[in-house]
Formats: sequence, C-alpha cells, structure tokens
Amino acid sequence: MIRSKSTTARRIVIGASCYCCLAIVIFVEPSLADSHCHIHWEKLGLSPSQSQQVQQIEEVWQKQYAETAPAIADEQQRLSKKLGEHCDQLEIISLHNSIDRKQIQLRQLAMMTFLKKRAILNDSQQRSLEVMMNNEIAKRQAELNPGSSQSEVPSGFQDLLMRVRNVFPTAADR
Repeated sequence: MIRSKSTTARRIVIGASCYCCLAIVIFVEPSLADSHCHIHWEKLGLSPSQSQQVQQIEEVWQKQYAETAPAIADEQQRLSKKLGEHCDQLEIISLHNSIDRKQIQLRQLAMMTFLKKRAILNDSQQRSLEVMMNNEIAKRQAELNPGSSQSEVPSGFQDLLMRVRNVFPTAADR
C-alpha cells in the first residue's frame, strides 16, 4: 500500500512535534512514536527570561524541523513508489539509508532541543518537568494498552533520566 504524501508528512509531524518527549519515546517505547506528547512548559512557572530562552530554542527547532521533515516525507514517498516497481536494489537500499540518516538527525536535534530547554530550568522546575513527562508517558502507555496498570516509570526511562542528569548536573551535584 502506498501512503499519500499528506499521511506520511502527518506521521512525521506527529512524531517530531513531540520533540520534548520524542527521544524518550524512541529510546524507551518505540511503539509510542506515533503518539502525540504535550509538555506544557508554561506550567513550569518560567521567569520572563526563561520563557524567552525557551521561545528562542523553539524557533531554532521549528526552523531545523521545517528543513528536514519535508525531505524525509519526499524520500519516503519515493521509496514507497520504488518498492512497487522493478528497479535496482542498490537504489532502494540507498534511499532507505538516506531516510534513516535524516530521521536520526531529526531525533538528535529533538533531543538536543529538549536538553537545551531543560538546562534553562532550575532544580524545582526540572523535577516538575520530570513528573509531567512521567505522567505523559504513563498516559500514552495506558492509551496503547487499555486495562493494563503500570504505576511505575519504565526502567529504560529511568536510565535515560539518569543519563540526562549526568549530562546536565543540578546545582546540588556540582
């Protein structure tokens, strides 16, 4: 089945617009990649300076995303078309690898954007962000697995949080 260009673009938008959780979703629970995650930065009690910094980081992300996502969608469309044709396998593999590289680049940009935003926050705001993210992940998992109860954060997410803390230590850790 060949997906329409708008469907492919929509999937990319859904996956990447959640850059605040995107890396977590990809590293912890790949099946959540199509879900939409909302982190409400304004609920963290940001100062005017912090709000401005978050906005500037967001603008850079939007620009980078706008440059990368359409190329991914175009290549995915071409790949879908080529899979239905008789063409050189090397060409298909090359196109697939190109899509993978661009998706990895986009995920790395998403993670760096999130980490830059997180670095702006004070300790209390970072803890609130962590709680917000845990709640969002639990909500998405409940949506995907109705009836199952998961009251704790997945161990993979705990590992990721520890790595993020090690990259950006809090004032108490310094």
